[in-house]
Amino acid sequence: MNKKLIRYIIFVIVAGLLLYNSVYFKKLDAKTAVIETNLNPPEFAQKFWAKEFTSYFDSAIEINSFIKMMKEDFNGTVQKYSRVNGIGNNFHFLVKGEGVVTAVNVDNVVVAAKSGTEDVDVKLSTGIYFGNAVRDITGKISMGDFLNTMDYNLVSSELNKIVYTQVVLPFKSKAAKGTTVQFFGAMEISKGGETVGNGQILPLRIELDNK
Repeated sequence: MNKKLIRYIIFVIVAGLLLYNSVYFKKLDAKTAVIETNLNPPEFAQKFWAKEFTSYFDSAIEINSFIKMMKEDFNGTVQKYSRVNGIGNNFHFLVKGEGVVTAVNVDNVVVAAKSGTEDVDVKLSTGIYFGNAVRDITGKISMGDFLNTMDYNLVSSELNKIVYTQVVLPFKSKAAKGTTVQFFGAMEISKGGETVGNGQILPLRIELDNK
């Protein structure tokens, strides 16, 4: 056997050993394994909405105070109150308010939100929402919980459906000028400081008083 062939065989053996030692298999943790094999996006979204999302309403910021804080200290308010997806371009805020409906439009309801002696007109969106605020606003769902982006995005879509059917449509059908409204909603602000969706708030919980 010539020396050149021997050197080539030795090279192949060494390369094989190095490759073998550089590849390893890591056992998935229980949480990831369950999500990988049993994830049903509609069921996952419904359980999250019913069992975890509602508890987050306690952290909502009053809308008038929120607007004032954003004007006075944008960076500080973002740091303290926002949620942002690691790959997203928008900050998500959970806000709340109370006021009187002043207009009912095709895709939004205008509410004069009161705080002390001040009022601010806010638009509650009643159109179909396609973003990820519902999924991302709590900070409790991350892409790392899923083995693929499809399931991650399907959960977002299912949460949007829940909000639209259980919150937005009933609100849209009952809202009337002069109605008193208490609302919790998601508001999106871009990293550049501009409001997203014409500054509309996506309602997540609504209470109406028609008296």
